[in-house]
Amino acid sequence: MAAISASLVKTLRDETGLPMMECKTALVEAEGDPERAKDILQKKYKGKMASRASHETGEGRVAIFIADDKKSGAIIELRCETASVAKTDRFVALTATIAQSVAAGDQARPSPESVLAYASTATDGRTLVDEITEVFGLLRENLKLKSCRRISGEHLCGYVHHDGKSAVLIALDAKPDLEQVGVDLCHHVVFANPMAISRDDIPDAAIDKVRKMAQEVAQEEGKPAQIIEKIVAGKVSAFCAQNALMEQEHVKVSKTKVGAVLKQAGVNAVTDVCIVKIGA
Repeated sequence: MAAISASLVKTLRDETGLPMMECKTALVEAEGDPERAKDILQKKYKGKMASRASHETGEGRVAIFIADDKKSGAIIELRCETASVAKTDRFVALTATIAQSVAAGDQARPSPESVLAYASTATDGRTLVDEITEVFGLLRENLKLKSCRRISGEHLCGYVHHDGKSAVLIALDAKPDLEQVGVDLCHHVVFANPMAISRDDIPDAAIDKVRKMAQEVAQEEGKPAQIIEKIVAGKVSAFCAQNALMEQEHVKVSKTKVGAVLKQAGVNAVTDVCIVKIGA
């Protein structure tokens, strides 16, 4: 049997992030071949990941990536079992790698399963499933890629809350005159949680629900038919104004709608928005 030196074990540990004894055992089995040892560890931890697949993944982190030209990016949600793991450097780095890899792809709404086969932007010759498996080996918790979106446009802006549990990625039809306008818009979206960009994009089911409730209340109050019609129309309009991004009052600019704030900065439209919140 080939001699397994401490330096060889340490090198494998540095490359995989796995415990020293795990690395030594794999090297012994691989007769000192580091590449074979990596394959052994990959197979071993993939099996362990499968055995933990039923464990609840109620914690996690959202990450975004925006290309240098601000015209493309991605937002992803990676789940884990505990809040402490979601805060580790390895988990945070993994989410960043996944976001960058999704941005490098060509699909706007790839399935999490298909994304696992994407090439990793962090390590040549590896896929995202390889990266996830390696981090699982270190953290020993079930890891699940919950959602991922790729967004493109004339100008992207994004924001991740300090705890990593909520984030937004937005595409605009033009670069704002001031960068802070994009930052403030992201803060507004995370806080106000709009249902759609414009009232025309609000789902019919949501509007029908408001309309039905307003009609029932007005009828119970004995309002005349012509008055009920006006009450219902008013309720629906108010609901749309509260839930359509461009019509919402900007949280950082008092008594001014988001659309007006953007127009003053040279932006006429928000072309895409993706909000992700852990547990939402």
